[in-house]
Amino acid sequence: MSTFSRLLNSLVHQKDIAVYPMTQYCGIDRTLMYKYLNGKDYPREQAIVDRMADFMRLSPSESEELLTAWQIEKIGWKEWNSRRNVEDFLLNLPDISDFSKISKTSGGSSAKQTTNAPSASNSLQELQGKHDRHANGSFARACYPDCRALPTQTALNNVISQVIMDEIQKENGRLCLMLQPDYDYLFHLLMGLGEYEHQLPIDHILCLGNSSQSDKAVQDHNLVYLQKILPLYVRALDYNIYYYYDAVESHFSNLNGLSCLILTSSCAVTCTSDFQSGILYGKPEIVQMLRKHFDTCREKCSPFFSPIHSIEDTCEMILKFFSENDEYYSLQPEPCIIPFLTPDLVERIIRPDLPGRAELISLLNDFFRRRKDSVFTENYHIFHTTPGLRRFMETGRSYEIPEDLYVPFSPEDRKLLLYRLSPFFPERYHLLRGPLENLPQNFHLWANASNGYMMFTNRKKETVYLLFTEPGLLTSFIDYLKNLEEKYLYTGEECHHLIEELLEHV
Repeated sequence: MSTFSRLLNSLVHQKDIAVYPMTQYCGIDRTLMYKYLNGKDYPREQAIVDRMADFMRLSPSESEELLTAWQIEKIGWKEWNSRRNVEDFLLNLPDISDFSKISKTSGGSSAKQTTNAPSASNSLQELQGKHDRHANGSFARACYPDCRALPTQTALNNVISQVIMDEIQKENGRLCLMLQPDYDYLFHLLMGLGEYEHQLPIDHILCLGNSSQSDKAVQDHNLVYLQKILPLYVRALDYNIYYYYDAVESHFSNLNGLSCLILTSSCAVTCTSDFQSGILYGKPEIVQMLRKHFDTCREKCSPFFSPIHSIEDTCEMILKFFSENDEYYSLQPEPCIIPFLTPDLVERIIRPDLPGRAELISLLNDFFRRRKDSVFTENYHIFHTTPGLRRFMETGRSYEIPEDLYVPFSPEDRKLLLYRLSPFFPERYHLLRGPLENLPQNFHLWANASNGYMMFTNRKKETVYLLFTEPGLLTSFIDYLKNLEEKYLYTGEECHHLIEELLEHV
């Protein structure tokens, strides 16, 4: 029997439901209902499941459980679980507008850890205090022993904070990590480093899972890891991550010993994957050997992201990203206005005092012209939010364009752009409703079968593009958006009513 049929049988017996009256209420044949109960078939429409729930007078939680079982039966456990994980990821994105959310979305307390990780601000205060003591000369720079046991998590955490503080004071300091990003104490310390003027280069090697489990509800570790490392980019750290594939649980759990490495220019720490104990090495020969090992491993890995910072590189990258035959999916707060920008609009919005303004306008006009054709294809799907659309109409600001390049669109130009957009609702521009309406206002995701990028504003108000090609993530994001449930989308009539309302009040 299937999950759905087992649950349906259980509810029928638990509630003492007569099957024949329920079939009449649902408007289906009695034979078909018994097929549902025996696991030989399942309802093809959600309306039948809803009527079953109504007839059995299920509670909201029972109705949700029955609907979930039906969805699993309809699309398969693996697909259902993948879409659930993508939705959890999207609903817990870091938001630059409120740094207090970053520590919440960076993973919380690990089940493997017994000591609560400090907040990013507390970590910074702790490091700053140590920095002041060093600056006052009351403490000399750390001198590490050849080898020292770190038998407890407290001892491990204390050494980690000391070696990071020592490294950030060095002109040519460097931090190398070979571990999974579920060491909450370490990652909270790293977020605190975003407040320092001196940037500490951080190279991180991460293992991504190369298999999926479809026999039980599991977290997508790769999405969880992505969720935990994004705050470091939001904090504008000098952070570079590389990945390889392996069976994560077997590689970093069980009896694999000291499988994690934290390396600076003068010492190394190896520790268990649950971050409960480790060994500190200060002997130069050992540190040098481990550094050589790290560099060799990094050469065998792929960059997780390829960050892009300049407007010229951004335009070149995006034009390469879009081709005629690929299908594109975008998730962002405000609608994509790029294909509707004409030379007269560009002339009005680009700041008059901008150095190299004429060259920039020429570059942007060529870029917008080449992007314009993409919106007229059937392969272009933009998912955005009502708050994002309203915010654009109220402020004239779009996060698609770096804030320091332009002045806000005038009310007249906002109306003009909305007029140009309106024919594409809801076939290619889709308005989100429900929990997805609360996307961070600075987050954009684009994906096709072979490439993707995330765009957001970091702590320094810089627009950052992170390109990625990891196929598992691309497949998950596209599958989720391609199969987004109707309950998460406004109808065409609702879209056009909202557009009329906005045009009247701007």
